[in-house]
Amino acid sequence: MHKYCFKIALLSVLIAATGVPCPAAVPEFIVVQSADIKPFNEARAGFESTCGCNIADVIITGADRRDIVGIIHRTNPDGVLAIGVDALAKVKNIQNIPLFYTMATAVTGSDQELKNISGINMLIAPEMQVQTIMEVLPAAKRIGVIYDFRHSSYFVERALRYASGHGLEILALQVSESKDVISLLNSLKGRIDVLVMLPDVTVINRENVSGFLQFSFSTGVPIFTFSEKYVEIGAFAAIAVDPFDLGAQAGEIARKAMLRSESRPVHMYARKKILYINLKIAQKLKINIPAAIANKSVLVK
Repeated sequence: MHKYCFKIALLSVLIAATGVPCPAAVPEFIVVQSADIKPFNEARAGFESTCGCNIADVIITGADRRDIVGIIHRTNPDGVLAIGVDALAKVKNIQNIPLFYTMATAVTGSDQELKNISGINMLIAPEMQVQTIMEVLPAAKRIGVIYDFRHSSYFVERALRYASGHGLEILALQVSESKDVISLLNSLKGRIDVLVMLPDVTVINRENVSGFLQFSFSTGVPIFTFSEKYVEIGAFAAIAVDPFDLGAQAGEIARKAMLRSESRPVHMYARKKILYINLKIAQKLKINIPAAIANKSVLVK
């Protein structure tokens, strides 16, 4: 029986024996965070607002050189929250403690077989992303994307299925090494109406992001990306997440898991999107933003 479940069982015995209500035990969590940055801190605050738990410790992986897994085992918390890709990589092999993640891409492959990991993907669901592109650019019929099968196959496959049912074509090119991204990008010239930039670690680095932006400037093809920072430097739009709500969503599934002695792993996409649009790029690419879209978007000038 897990430690938290034992606490609840013990409290039930005490209440039955004395007839005096006791306060429910509050689960304790350790938070492992990839960096001390605003989006991750907001996600942690969101988690704390809904999890019904105490955060016993916060470990920043980049600055903390201690044995993180050892600390977790010695502390034996009721659960662990990993915020960010690096944090998840540090803790995902812990098997006897419930693990939750946010601000990271979903676990894939054999990792999904782990029964103690649940969390929220840092991406908006692929169906919602394709739908948003259709709403903003209704004339676009061909969407290009470059991705590494090892990291983004599940997302791309779902997007392909949704697009095919809505009269859209997605030209999805696989890459396994970062150095090959630019040549694949050049092969898309004249073949697409929109370019999607995913948070795929093989695809995204400084050189390749510059290549994506140069492709857009030279071809007139708008870029949809995943972060406001790329809109600020020249991408047309970003379908981004709200870090606080992403953490709150993770806190909700953690709270439900803590209330049951057994639960199935839950892997979900972010439920709340924020659409950023670069007005200067829209003007340069002669894209008219419908008022209904502009009114519910963050406009970058």
